[in-house]
Amino acid sequence: MAHVESFQVSALWPHLVAFYCALLLPLVVGLPPLIAIIESVYVMTGREIWKQIARFWSKPFGVSLLMWAIGAVALAILYIADANRFTRYVHGAPGLLLIVFVTPIVFAGGIVLWRWSSDWWSLSRVRHLLVTWLWVPLSGLAVLKIAIGFGLLDSPEGVDLDAGSLQVWIYDVPAVLMNPAAQSRFVHLLASCYLIAATLVLSVSAWYLLSRRNMSIARRSLTVAASFGLAAALSLAVLGDHRGYAESSGQQMRIAAIAAAWHTQTEPAPFTLFGIPDSRNRTTHAAVNVPWLLGLGATHSWRKPVAGLDDLEAVNLARIHDGVAAFTVMDTPWANPSGAGSLAFDLEDTPNLGYGMLLLRHARRPARATIEQMAAAAHDTVPNVPLLFWTFRGMALLGAYGIVLFGYAFWLASKRELDRPWFLRMATWSLPVPWIAGALGWIVSEAGRGPWLVDGVLPVTEVHLGRPELVIAVIGWATVVVLTVVGAILITRLVRRGPDGLNLWPVDAGRHKTS
Repeated sequence: MAHVESFQVSALWPHLVAFYCALLLPLVVGLPPLIAIIESVYVMTGREIWKQIARFWSKPFGVSLLMWAIGAVALAILYIADANRFTRYVHGAPGLLLIVFVTPIVFAGGIVLWRWSSDWWSLSRVRHLLVTWLWVPLSGLAVLKIAIGFGLLDSPEGVDLDAGSLQVWIYDVPAVLMNPAAQSRFVHLLASCYLIAATLVLSVSAWYLLSRRNMSIARRSLTVAASFGLAAALSLAVLGDHRGYAESSGQQMRIAAIAAAWHTQTEPAPFTLFGIPDSRNRTTHAAVNVPWLLGLGATHSWRKPVAGLDDLEAVNLARIHDGVAAFTVMDTPWANPSGAGSLAFDLEDTPNLGYGMLLLRHARRPARATIEQMAAAAHDTVPNVPLLFWTFRGMALLGAYGIVLFGYAFWLASKRELDRPWFLRMATWSLPVPWIAGALGWIVSEAGRGPWLVDGVLPVTEVHLGRPELVIAVIGWATVVVLTVVGAILITRLVRRGPDGLNLWPVDAGRHKTS
């Protein structure tokens, strides 16, 4: 088998990719359907102003696309340079190939759309519409790839842990692609990107109306953003997580940590709406509970219990004991006389080998681990409860704010009363809200996985980064931050110039009849 002493797995790349997705992906995915809707109105009505609205919003989209593509290339280079990347232990995932092939396709499609939007006069309305709508599924490919990757980490299906090499192998690609966790994450991430893009259009349009600039374009843009954003906000609230509570112990642990459910309660369990989690004493001070809410939300039933963190940790401790037994067999000379690749037992009989590998944080020879080390490894499976408790509630609160904001904007748009100053100021200052909510969602996702890289199969054994990984992490995070700042500056300049400053409306000094 592989030398356990040299087995090192870190969570650098999932965290780095999550950071990249939270900052650079939303506008690349969220703006195309908005532009396509506006373009559809132009095709149906033939009114010139709708063409210019689509033309204007395609420019911040082009900036976002450029920053995203540069970031993808930079991360791909760093990924190749990192000899200790996690795919050293996960085989069969076409992550790098998807980056290599999908990024150029998406970027090329964006360049075509950018070019055609700048040479708008030469294209027919139907051709505009086809090009714009084709970009929607094209940008969805990036979200799909991310959803499949993180879905595999959250709920491994179609994978197996090879006992000889201690590596995760994908043996059923269709199962990985059709993973319910990947499908849930795809829908959730897509709706999040749509909400962020809608908020950008809403906030900028509100600012124009407050400034008494581009009034005709701003009203129409705000109306479209209100409808689109309300649909996205409601879908995020309704769809949420449909993977099912009992699919994985990691998901159960995440839910218990979010709810600060230290102990299993009589079903249906109440949900702690507010409180102060105390990890040391395993209690929640000043708890405000809502009866039945946790049981109904987590299990979709009032008859199923929701396991508490204490019981889940005890179950994991038993699994660690079983994993240690597997390591003991592997260390026995008669069971493995010829070294790696000739183990005399079936891995299917030892499904908890990954739990035994949790001991690598505390002992380099898991087969010789003490009871105290096993207990410490079981304790590692409990996520950071205060972090998950507060980030989830912050995300939910901001999500509720988004529903109220877009619901009220939709109501005002239906009554044609968008000129209320207090609403316009609220909409203008709401620009960062969905970005913050999205970032909190990524924190809940990554922190909720706890000590696992692949839940229940492959643990993170390296808590602290080595010097090479630290350098790569710093370069990666700095690259994403710089690209985000540069993109924000360029988009801000476009917004300040506006359709009037860009000579989009009125159209080129009256070249076309206005509407």
